[in-house]
Amino acid sequence: MNIGAECVFHNVSLGDLGQIRRYVRETAVAGGCNAEAVDELIVAVNEAAANIVRHGYQNELGEIKVTVVCSEDRITVTLLDYSPGFDPTTVPSPDMTRPLDERPFGGMGVHIMRTFCDELSYCRDPRGGNELILLKRIV
Repeated sequence: MNIGAECVFHNVSLGDLGQIRRYVRETAVAGGCNAEAVDELIVAVNEAAANIVRHGYQNELGEIKVTVVCSEDRITVTLLDYSPGFDPTTVPSPDMTRPLDERPFGGMGVHIMRTFCDELSYCRDPRGGNELILLKRIV
């Protein structure tokens, strides 16, 4: 089994994140993926897409191409956008030992992605886009 699909979301704002989550969920479940693994991956996808909108496109409307591939042992979601280049895999992990009231507000998105994915990778697309790959093992 190796089922894949892709969808381009145009003029994406924070209000469109539900459509992206729904697309990933429906595609992965239709591909036979484990519902619990899909739920965890959805949390990471939501954080990644929110970061693209907020930080990449600076809350301006932009495009995100979402590709979902289901195989026997993994779900892979690729997010491609054309905002300024940014590699989230270089973001240091937050200091989780600090008391909550001493931590800066925000800055948890990449940590959440790492927590709910088994692998997180980034590369620049040859056309100048950001390609973020989120992988979740399902065995």
